Amino acid sequence: MSEKILVIGVGQFGKSVALELSRMGADVTALDSDEERVAAVQGVVSRAVIGDGTDQRVLESLDLPSFNMCVDAIGEESLEASIICAALVGQFGGQRIVARVVGETHGRILSALGVSELIHPESDSARAFAERVMAPGVKSLLNLEEGARLAELELPEAWVGKTLQNLGLRARYGVNVVALRRAPVSGSPPDFVPSPAPDEPLVRGEVMLILGKTDSMDRFLQEISS
Repeated sequence: MSEKILVIGVGQFGKSVALELSRMGADVTALDSDEERVAAVQGVVSRAVIGDGTDQRVLESLDLPSFNMCVDAIGEESLEASIICAALVGQFGGQRIVARVVGETHGRILSALGVSELIHPESDSARAFAERVMAPGVKSLLNLEEGARLAELELPEAWVGKTLQNLGLRARYGVNVVALRRAPVSGSPPDFVPSPAPDEPLVRGEVMLILGKTDSMDRFLQEISS
């Protein structure tokens, strides 16, 4: 079953997020009060709705608990509207609320309202965000120079006890595990392990830092999200 995602606000960034998520197979509902913006995503997303994201009647009508994720992409157009939207989405049962943030104060307010993840458009492209939320366990994606990408991935449950040699990520996808970060033990800081041994069993809770060319990383992320 595909992820069911609501994107509220389809300005430049919100539109890009909605289209990228749709491209990756998500069931996307896009909401905006601007008819032209809604028309621009009509036929690409699963459902495009004209409505105000700060109107509780509109949000109630969408059955927010039925969505796996609600994205408040209103952002800098109106910080007040962004904050009101986030508060109402939480009030009416949004399960996982993600919001575009503009500035430190805006971010603190959204976090206090229960927003689970903040998007910083200046460093988090719509494509990177879409890939991160669609690929389970991906904590972050960083585009590097010369067409390379670095992914931070929570160890999938199916990989626990296996070795990097068993997984064969380099041979299968052309990506390399360059480091592991292990959870702290007894209050100690996380253990950072560069160039992990290929024959050492992987442990639940580890985070993998994976490096690869952009096209190789795209194939890898698509595979683990399917």
